[in-house]
Amino acid sequence: MAIQENRDNAFDTFRGFAIIAVIATHAIYFGGSPHNGGFVYYRQLLNFCVPAFFFISGYWASRKQIMHLAEYKAFLWRRLSRILLPYLFWSFVVIGYSIVKTRHFDGSKTLFVLLTGGACMGYYFIIAITQLYFLTPILQYLNRKLGVYAVALILMVNMIGFLVLYLSRLFNVIPHLPAAMLFYSWIIYYEFGLFAGENEMAVPTRKTRLFRPFVLYALLVSLLISMMETTAILSEFKNSAFAVFPTTYSSLLYATCVIIGFLFYREYFEWFPRLFGEIGRYSFGIYLIHTFVLGEVVWIFSRFNLLYSFQPLRQFLLVVTTLSVCFVLIAAARRVLPKLIYSKILGF
Repeated sequence: MAIQENRDNAFDTFRGFAIIAVIATHAIYFGGSPHNGGFVYYRQLLNFCVPAFFFISGYWASRKQIMHLAEYKAFLWRRLSRILLPYLFWSFVVIGYSIVKTRHFDGSKTLFVLLTGGACMGYYFIIAITQLYFLTPILQYLNRKLGVYAVALILMVNMIGFLVLYLSRLFNVIPHLPAAMLFYSWIIYYEFGLFAGENEMAVPTRKTRLFRPFVLYALLVSLLISMMETTAILSEFKNSAFAVFPTTYSSLLYATCVIIGFLFYREYFEWFPRLFGEIGRYSFGIYLIHTFVLGEVVWIFSRFNLLYSFQPLRQFLLVVTTLSVCFVLIAAARRVLPKLIYSKILGF
């Protein structure tokens, strides 16, 4: 979700679909139906979005091989300055509003919120991607030395991390851990992006095109498996929060199939309307402000109780309205504000 200098229309379109899925995911929660009926399974369909952003971030991070300390410092400064300044600005907006509303300030709680991405829904991504940026030279070194075996090694790390989450969330045999913010929950997607970028895997070849039908079958099967695991967790453990979150083994399989599908069908993403690419180019700004806008949109929609009887239509309108408002606000800010303000501080 981090800002990218060299644009690629296919990646921008993929990023556009991912940020739409992010808004759709949060619209379920803001709409008050996160664990009701079909929304549990609808959420599984959307669970590719966060892994996709980690993959894209890793892919573009691979453009610069880090071999020396000076390059490492430059890489971190370039990447972190783009995401941390906007993150801090919007986090302090939320924290400041809370302080004004409650007339209470807790320094230790504020620090914890900032360190864990807890100021706003979805901000854990910033904390997790920051950790992965620090690990980038190690991952690149492993890729150079081990090749595809590096991906297998990181996959094992991620799967062990998931096992820890299962033990803490479902069986309560170890303390509850913050699954969202820790890098081991997402590292395989970032590593896959690094490896794909280093090996030009985003360029379809004649050989890879032969496997396209199998990729689609794998995608459908993985989605079905994800829904089956969700059903099992709900029926056996009654833990709806863990069942729908994309830190399960079946969600890992599904998200990976979506990413592979993008790599195999990349040129087709060029055919989508330019609007999706524009949404992708604005995705970081949309990510930063969409929960504020979504909250207001839900409040307005609450005045029309009739829509509660037509939840699919209501969810669609929530997503479209929120996305449209965010897009207009970002476009307007980019026109009237200096670049230093809208880019460096606001993240637009």
